Amino acid sequence: MEGTFGRVVEWWDRERREHVAIKIVRSIRKYRTAAKIEIDVLNQLAENDRDGSKHCLQIKRWFDYRNHICIVCEKLGPSLYNFLKRNKYSPFPVDLVQEFGRQLLKSVACMHDLHFIHTDLKPENILLVSPEYVKFPSCKRNSHDETQFRCLPKTIARKLIDFGSTAFENQDHSSIVSTRHYRAPEIILVAPRQNILGEVHG
Repeated sequence: MEGTFGRVVEWWDRERREHVAIKIVRSIRKYRTAAKIEIDVLNQLAENDRDGSKHCLQIKRWFDYRNHICIVCEKLGPSLYNFLKRNKYSPFPVDLVQEFGRQLLKSVACMHDLHFIHTDLKPENILLVSPEYVKFPSCKRNSHDETQFRCLPKTIARKLIDFGSTAFENQDHSSIVSTRHYRAPEIILVAPRQNILGEVHG
């Protein structure tokens, strides 16, 4: 997976005998700064979520290679956005949406307890723990009257990722944060300070 910050690759850790995800950050100052913020946030979240019950990404370690900060984390499944896209945007059942919402609120509450604001909550930054899914026949049929299927995650567990834009509660900011499509009203209106309400409205 590639983005403006760099790329994420899957890697086999021969020493620990496990698959991991490595976020390789571009060797540009602003991205390195964001990566250091992300590492600090991930470490603090790990200290306050040792059993993983807050549903935040778990950092394993990090290193600097040829001016590229590399963050080693647990390997997860697809994002909610990608899962929906591959499923032709077929909606999740209500009970599944409720459970995703409950887990997300736990993640956000954990961050707010530490006076952190994620600032970039969106389906692309919510990952399913497992890529496995099950197929169900859909009540819809296509133009050839064939049965259509929809997919549902095999496990409902998900995790919040991408803490590179994290802000401290009430810190001053001079630029607009968060992805445009998901911005809260106070961010659009250029509110002078970040606060937790932006996470709710977004």
